[in-house]
Amino acid sequence: MRFKYALTLIFAPLMLCACQTTSFTYNPENREHSQLALVHLEQGPRSYANDYLAEIEYIWNEQGKELSGRLPYVSATFSTMKMQPGVYRIQAKCANAKYSGSVEGIFNFQSGGQYRVYCELKKDRNTLGFEVSTHVSLKLETLQ
Repeated sequence: MRFKYALTLIFAPLMLCACQTTSFTYNPENREHSQLALVHLEQGPRSYANDYLAEIEYIWNEQGKELSGRLPYVSATFSTMKMQPGVYRIQAKCANAKYSGSVEGIFNFQSGGQYRVYCELKKDRNTLGFEVSTHVSLKLETLQ
Protein backbone atom coordinates (compact mmCIF):
# COMPACT_ATOMS: atom_id res chain seq x y z
CA MET A 1 0.00 0.00 0.00
CA ARG A 2 2.82 2.41 0.81
CA PHE A 3 4.41 1.64 -2.54
CA LYS A 4 1.28 2.77 -4.43
CA TYR A 5 1.10 5.92 -2.33
CA ALA A 6 4.77 6.71 -3.04
CA LEU A 7 4.30 6.16 -6.78
CA THR A 8 1.28 8.46 -6.78
CA LEU A 9 3.26 11.20 -5.04
CA ILE A 10 6.08 10.87 -7.56
CA PHE A 11 4.10 10.61 -10.80
CA ALA A 12 1.21 13.02 -10.12
CA PRO A 13 3.38 16.18 -10.23
CA LEU A 14 5.18 14.88 -13.33
CA MET A 15 1.89 14.34 -15.14
CA LEU A 16 0.68 17.81 -14.19
CA CYS A 17 3.91 19.38 -15.46
CA ALA A 18 3.66 17.56 -18.78
CA CYS A 19 0.26 19.10 -19.54
CA GLN A 20 0.89 22.71 -18.58
CA THR A 21 1.39 25.75 -20.77
CA THR A 22 3.79 28.59 -20.15
CA SER A 23 5.02 31.81 -21.76
CA PHE A 24 8.15 32.12 -23.91
CA THR A 25 10.43 35.14 -24.31
CA TYR A 26 13.09 35.47 -27.02
CA ASN A 27 15.15 38.63 -26.59
CA PRO A 28 18.86 37.95 -27.29
CA GLU A 29 19.63 41.66 -27.90
CA ASN A 30 18.04 42.73 -24.57
CA ARG A 31 15.58 45.14 -26.17
CA GLU A 32 13.03 47.01 -24.09
CA HIS A 33 9.85 45.00 -23.51
CA SER A 34 7.83 47.63 -25.41
CA GLN A 35 9.85 46.78 -28.57
CA LEU A 36 9.06 43.06 -28.42
CA ALA A 37 6.19 41.53 -30.37
CA LEU A 38 3.52 39.98 -28.14
CA VAL A 39 1.84 36.83 -29.43
CA HIS A 40 -1.32 35.44 -27.78
CA LEU A 41 -3.11 32.15 -28.25
CA GLU A 42 -6.77 31.49 -27.55
CA GLN A 43 -6.97 29.46 -24.37
CA GLY A 44 -9.70 28.42 -22.01
CA PRO A 45 -12.95 26.53 -22.48
CA ARG A 46 -14.09 25.85 -26.02
CA SER A 47 -17.44 27.30 -27.00
CA TYR A 48 -18.05 24.32 -29.29
CA ALA A 49 -16.50 20.86 -29.23
CA ASN A 50 -15.31 21.23 -32.85
CA ASP A 51 -13.31 24.43 -32.28
CA TYR A 52 -9.55 23.99 -32.62
CA LEU A 53 -7.19 25.54 -30.08
CA ALA A 54 -3.50 26.18 -30.78
CA GLU A 55 -0.55 25.51 -28.50
CA ILE A 56 2.90 26.51 -29.72
CA GLU A 57 5.34 23.60 -29.64
CA TYR A 58 8.51 24.79 -31.41
CA ILE A 59 9.94 28.07 -32.76
CA TRP A 60 12.76 28.49 -35.30
CA ASN A 61 14.52 31.71 -36.34
CA GLU A 62 15.52 32.67 -39.92
CA GLN A 63 18.79 30.75 -39.59
CA GLY A 64 16.90 27.54 -38.74
CA LYS A 65 17.94 27.45 -35.08
CA GLU A 66 15.30 25.98 -32.76
CA LEU A 67 14.73 28.51 -29.98
CA SER A 68 12.34 26.94 -27.49
CA GLY A 69 14.54 24.14 -26.18
CA ARG A 70 11.45 21.97 -25.63
CA LEU A 71 11.66 18.23 -25.22
CA PRO A 72 8.81 16.35 -26.94
CA TYR A 73 6.16 14.90 -24.60
CA VAL A 74 7.91 16.31 -21.51
CA SER A 75 8.14 20.10 -21.74
CA ALA A 76 5.24 22.51 -21.49
CA THR A 77 3.79 24.09 -24.61
CA PHE A 78 3.59 27.87 -24.98
CA SER A 79 0.43 29.93 -24.59
CA THR A 80 2.04 33.38 -25.03
CA MET A 81 5.28 34.64 -26.55
CA LYS A 82 7.33 37.83 -26.42
CA MET A 83 9.56 37.91 -29.48
CA GLN A 84 12.27 40.12 -30.86
CA PRO A 85 11.09 41.49 -34.26
CA GLY A 86 11.85 39.18 -37.18
CA VAL A 87 10.70 36.20 -39.22
CA TYR A 88 10.02 32.94 -37.40
CA ARG A 89 8.75 29.48 -38.27
CA ILE A 90 6.30 28.22 -35.66
CA GLN A 91 5.02 24.69 -35.13
CA ALA A 92 1.81 24.46 -33.14
CA LYS A 93 -0.50 21.70 -32.04
CA CYS A 94 -4.07 22.27 -33.20
CA ALA A 95 -6.55 20.17 -31.24
CA ASN A 96 -10.26 19.87 -30.59
CA ALA A 97 -12.32 17.27 -28.75
CA LYS A 98 -11.74 14.62 -31.45
CA TYR A 99 -8.60 15.44 -33.45
CA SER A 100 -5.10 16.72 -32.82
CA GLY A 101 -2.20 17.46 -35.14
CA SER A 102 0.86 19.65 -35.64
CA VAL A 103 0.89 22.44 -38.23
CA GLU A 104 3.51 25.03 -39.18
CA GLY A 105 3.49 28.64 -40.31
CA ILE A 106 6.07 31.31 -41.15
CA PHE A 107 5.32 34.70 -39.63
CA ASN A 108 6.93 38.16 -39.57
CA PHE A 109 6.64 39.93 -36.22
CA GLN A 110 7.08 43.72 -36.06
CA SER A 111 8.50 45.71 -33.15
CA GLY A 112 5.83 46.35 -30.50
CA GLY A 113 3.17 44.47 -32.48
CA GLN A 114 0.42 42.43 -30.87
CA TYR A 115 -0.70 39.24 -32.59
CA ARG A 116 -2.98 36.27 -32.13
CA VAL A 117 -2.09 32.83 -33.49
CA TYR A 118 -5.01 30.50 -34.09
CA CYS A 119 -6.00 27.35 -35.95
CA GLU A 120 -8.39 27.76 -38.87
CA LEU A 121 -10.43 24.87 -40.23
CA LYS A 122 -10.26 24.58 -44.04
CA LYS A 123 -13.04 23.08 -46.14
CA ASP A 124 -13.08 21.57 -49.62
CA ARG A 125 -15.73 19.83 -51.66
CA ASN A 126 -15.91 16.05 -51.92
CA THR A 127 -16.71 14.15 -55.13
CA LEU A 128 -20.45 14.64 -54.60
CA GLY A 129 -20.02 18.40 -54.24
CA PHE A 130 -20.65 18.57 -50.51
CA GLU A 131 -18.51 20.85 -48.37
CA VAL A 132 -16.34 18.82 -45.96
CA SER A 133 -13.60 19.69 -43.47
CA THR A 134 -10.23 18.64 -44.84
CA HIS A 135 -7.43 20.20 -42.79
CA VAL A 136 -6.40 22.88 -40.31
CA SER A 137 -3.94 25.72 -40.93
CA LEU A 138 -2.09 28.06 -38.60
CA LYS A 139 -3.10 31.73 -39.00
CA LEU A 140 -1.79 35.04 -37.65
CA GLU A 141 -4.06 37.97 -36.82
CA THR A 142 -2.71 41.45 -36.06
CA LEU A 143 -4.42 43.01 -33.03
CA GLN A 144 -5.08 46.77 -32.64
